[in-house]
Parts: sequence; C-alpha cells; structure tokens
Amino acid sequence: MTSTVGYAATQIALRYCARVIATAGTTHADALRGLGAEVTGYGEGIAERVRELAGGPVDLAFDAAPVSNSLPEIVRTVAKPEDALTMSDFAAAQELGVRFQSGEEGHEYHHHVLGEYGRMAADGHFSIPLAGTYPLEQWREAAELSLSGKPGRKLALQVR
Repeated sequence: MTSTVGYAATQIALRYCARVIATAGTTHADALRGLGAEVTGYGEGIAERVRELAGGPVDLAFDAAPVSNSLPEIVRTVAKPEDALTMSDFAAAQELGVRFQSGEEGHEYHHHVLGEYGRMAADGHFSIPLAGTYPLEQWREAAELSLSGKPGRKLALQVR
C-alpha cells in the first residue's frame, strides 16, 4: 500500500530494477506511474488485482500504510507470509507470520542509507511528496495539521 513511505520504497525498488506493483489512492497513483510503477487502486479485490498484474504471487510485498486491517489481503498477494513485510501492523504481523520492523531488538530499522538518499534528493534523483513547507516558527501549525491526518503527504520545517 502506498503511503509516503511506500512512495519512497517504490523509488528505491525501481532504482534496483525491481518491477513494482503499487496499490495507491488518487493522491499518489499518477506520480507512481510516472516513476515506472504499475498501479492498482485500493479497495475490495486488491490481492486478486495484484496477482493478476504479476501473473501469480509477487516475490515480496511491503506494507507501509497505517494500520487498516489490510495485512491479511496483502498476505494473499505473496506465496508465503514471510514474503511480506509491514512497517505498521505489528499485531497482525505476529498472528499471520509476516515480517515487521518496529525498531525493537530483532526488528531494527536500518538508517545507514539515509545519507545516500539525502544526496540523491539534493541532486533531484529522489523525492518525497510534500503537502507544504513551514518556517520553523510555525512548527505548531505544521504539527497540528500533521496530527489531523489531512495533509496526505509529508510536511517540512524550514530552518533559516
């Protein structure tokens, strides 16, 4: 499922010449297609649509969407549950046998590539969709908007 994290993951996978089938809503669908991903919409029948596009089960599935009870559907896109990874639905992951990243021991995040992708972003070769940029003095307004769940993209604070 494509969130802003999924949007970033799509770019990373495409950089390594992977075929990417993304599930996305209208917020990111056209941009993902522009990057080179195949896109299908959210909603009932996601697993069937993904498997149809792939010609069978996908090799790996990455769930970056907020917890939405969609993990069982994502598991149906792969041959076995451990071929799926979630960044959000840890409880369902443990029940279903899906891999997960929580930051806890054994499920750590790997930050070693941040510098590389920061340089790529500065060179215009990697991006994250932004809903807006706020001066540091307006951090409270940005935080309130972010917590409202309305932006649909990331917010950035300018430090200058």
